[in-house]
Order: sequence, then structure tokens, then C-alpha cells
Amino acid sequence: MDTAERGTSSSTPDILLQLPDGIALRNWRRSDVLSSVRHLNDEKVWNNLRNRIPHPYTEADATEWINFCQGTSHHVRSGKWTSENGSEGPAVSPSYAITINDEAVGGIGLDFKDDIYFRTAEVGYWLGAEHWGKGVMSKVTPAFVEWAWQTFDILVRLNAETAESNAVSGKVLEKAGFKYEGRRPNMACKNGEMRTTLVWGALRP
Repeated sequence: MDTAERGTSSSTPDILLQLPDGIALRNWRRSDVLSSVRHLNDEKVWNNLRNRIPHPYTEADATEWINFCQGTSHHVRSGKWTSENGSEGPAVSPSYAITINDEAVGGIGLDFKDDIYFRTAEVGYWLGAEHWGKGVMSKVTPAFVEWAWQTFDILVRLNAETAESNAVSGKVLEKAGFKYEGRRPNMACKNGEMRTTLVWGALRP
């Protein structure tokens, strides 16, 4: 077990958060394969993601991801944290589907860090392009961040990165309590092009 105290059992509810306008965060299901493939196979979406998400995105890729999320190897212990005893709550998933009327149209999650950074996590998310500009992430991200603070007492800081060209994502993070912390020219290479990355951080309220 590492310093983020990944667990082998889970008590994650199927529906994590129910939000207005038919939006919800819930566990990934095998029935989400086709919808996630349809939304992630859009190059406009993929251009804002890291290359660890394949493109084209196939049904096999979606199945592998959902199987991973339904396992418990990446789950993280929740509850109160102390330096003596670690976290004492049940292990829960840090990765969820974003749904509209129960259709999986995106994803959001936490990537817990280790070594000297074990009390931090990175927030990452994506949303199908047909739902851009409708305020979906402005509802989802603040609610998810609040859930993260309440669920994982080990966390004292959340991190995020955006492409400089993706100003909308920066505004979403600001609404979730993140502060702009810096600009890193030529930090990322996507599709053979060097990109400037903006760095964001949020401290536990």
C-alpha cells in the first residue's frame, strides 16, 4: 500500500452526485462503452487531453478503462487522516462518469500523487464537444472538488493544468476555487506542436 493508502475494498455509491439539468456523476458501467467511444473519438476533445488516452478511441479501449474503474486497485481510502494512522475510512473510487440523462458524456477524476507529494492530487476531466458551452463543467467541477475535500482528508492541495489556448477550462477551474499559479512555455507537445501550459492550484478551504 502506498502513501495515498489505496484500498482493496470499496464503498463507492453508484450515483456520486446528482446535479441540476439531468447531470450526474456516477460510477462507470459496461453499458457506457458505446457512448464514451462516440464522445472521445472527437478530435476536438482529444486535442485537449493527454496522449495516454488513445486516438482513435475504440470499444476495446473503453472496455479496458471501465474494467479498470470497476476494479479496486486504484481506489483510495477516505475519511480522517493522521500522520500516525493514515486514512481510516473505506476505499472509494477517484474516477467517475459525467452523465446527462444517464448517458455518459464525459469523465472526471483525481490522480493521487506519491513520494513527498502524497497529500496532493491532480484533477482531470473531459466532456463531449456537443455539450460544450452549456455550463456542464461549471456545475460538475465545483461539486466534484467539494466532494474531494469532504471525502479525502489526506488532501491539502489539488492541482490542475490547462492548455493556454483553452481559456474556458481555466474559467471552470476558477469557479471550483483554483488559482492561476503560472505559465510554462513549451511544456507540452501535442500533435507535433509545442504548447504552453497554465498551472492551477487549490488549497483546502
